[in-house]
Amino acid sequence: MRGKILKAFLNPALAYYSLRNKIRKELFLKKIERSGEVYLSYKDELYPEYLFKKKGSAQIHKRALLYCRGRGIDIGAGAWPLSGAKAIENITEENAYKLDRFPDNSLDFVFSSHCLEHLERWREALSLWNLKLKKGGALFLYLPHESMKLWKPREIFGMGHVWSPTWQTLIPFLEKKGMKIKEFEPNRDKFWSFHIAARKN
Repeated sequence: MRGKILKAFLNPALAYYSLRNKIRKELFLKKIERSGEVYLSYKDELYPEYLFKKKGSAQIHKRALLYCRGRGIDIGAGAWPLSGAKAIENITEENAYKLDRFPDNSLDFVFSSHCLEHLERWREALSLWNLKLKKGGALFLYLPHESMKLWKPREIFGMGHVWSPTWQTLIPFLEKKGMKIKEFEPNRDKFWSFHIAARKN
């Protein structure tokens, strides 16, 4: 208990996020057990309980680090920034749309997990991130899969989401910005997410 209180004191935003999701889970999701596994039911779909206990971005970090080396930033990092990256939070002085302290063509990588779906001006943001990358610099995006009903805009766990990113939308946009797609996984992973890795030409 003392440990939880200390964590809440040190990171009140994370404590609020955890409490909010716990309340939503209790109110809107029904727990179901099948073959010894625990699932949560929402709109006739079953989601494994671990989705609500683990940070999905942590499991993609190993993959991302194959591309994200050197000097870089993690946009929307929260409490789980990518190793070696400077965390960029949503504050007035610096955020997804404002990266003034980083010169153009200066970064080796930009990593972002479950952030782009919160941005109404996502084209503007991606254009800026691309501008800050060196030639050959890596962009690694980890995003909610469109099949995940819980995370759709205006759903209970998607209230901060303003759109549903898809590879069909993002890849043509990145290519028009002069980026070469190095890797992408269109299918959802075990955290109902997908990723795109690209390099600046």
